[in-house]
Amino acid sequence: MKNTTPPVLWLLAVGAFAIGTDAFVIAGVLPEIADDLRVSPGAAGQLITVFSLTYALFAPVSATITGSLSRRTVLAYGLGVFIVGNVVSALGDSYAWVAAGRFVAALGAASYTPQASAAAASLVPEERRGRALGIVIGGLTVATALGVPIGTWIGGLAGWRATLWAVAALGAVALLGALMLPRLAPAGRHPLAERLSGLRNPAVLITLSVTLLAVTSEHVVYTYIGPVLQDTTHGGRALSVLLFVFGVGAVAGNAVAGIATDRLGNRAVLLLAVGGMAVDLALLPLWSGSLIGAGVALFVWGATGWMYLVPQQHRLLSLSEASGPFTVALNSSALYLGIAIGGAVGGLLVNAWGPESTAVPAFVLAAVAVAVAALTYGRPTPTGPARETRSDPARQGVSDDD
Repeated sequence: MKNTTPPVLWLLAVGAFAIGTDAFVIAGVLPEIADDLRVSPGAAGQLITVFSLTYALFAPVSATITGSLSRRTVLAYGLGVFIVGNVVSALGDSYAWVAAGRFVAALGAASYTPQASAAAASLVPEERRGRALGIVIGGLTVATALGVPIGTWIGGLAGWRATLWAVAALGAVALLGALMLPRLAPAGRHPLAERLSGLRNPAVLITLSVTLLAVTSEHVVYTYIGPVLQDTTHGGRALSVLLFVFGVGAVAGNAVAGIATDRLGNRAVLLLAVGGMAVDLALLPLWSGSLIGAGVALFVWGATGWMYLVPQQHRLLSLSEASGPFTVALNSSALYLGIAIGGAVGGLLVNAWGPESTAVPAFVLAAVAVAVAALTYGRPTPTGPARETRSDPARQGVSDDD
């Protein structure tokens, strides 16, 4: 058997790259959107809330209602809806139309990302599944490292609408890849109650609450990173460079998180990552006024922020043995729900007291996450590899049965 990589995997990765970029790039062009639509930065930030909340709520519903369809059909449907949503937003001449487009795009994303990794794994022999997953997952990682800063740069040159047109174009390329897939077996139907059954386990609820607190903490600030750094970067190239630095930190943090979790255990790595992020965000008033200071802080933030969900996934994988195969999938919804809440809370703060006011609640939320984990997590001996990483929010919504 040839150890070749099916070229279609790279097109699946393009879809993951487009969706990962779309989820976060609004933060990079937020001031431009607010000016163009004549709304406050806080209101513009709710576009991220709309996308993330829709994704969080619809992902398990989509997996339930599309379980009898071929994965190729679901992937093509998801990308088609995603493209339409971005086109609607790019053409929208009012805040309501742009928000409607974000809602539609999220419906498509929630249908695509949980299936892309599962499709990749089914296209190769079992011994090569890790590499196949790595290719698709890599699209999400690269979206943070390159997609968001490039999208921000495009927005600075040609306007925020051009950024969304670029995302839609990437989605169209990925759609061609989805149409080239062979007919793949359906994921199988599982009632929504079965997918949510892990919530009956108190240990699972506590773990998900830590994810929710930590993600909300950083997205209170990240959603409004444009206004936070406006006086320092004046938007445009400087902001895109700083977001690139954040992405480099994210790749670095994600790369070491699995090894560290294997050696130190999930509790230690989680406390280190979220604790470091809490301190970094608390110092926002100090580093936001300096390009060099912001660069260092964003690198540290990227590294710690993309590190903590690795031990979270590791812990949920162990809990899933008692709470069912869909336990890990719940972390994906917690992730996007935290992004939505962070954007909503941050918007209120930015409108009332300005961007720097987001530092205090960000620190408090992260500190509470550290306290909950420190008091409730055990001190287990590392038992095996951290099989999931934050670079894979899509896979967080996939079980072997999906």
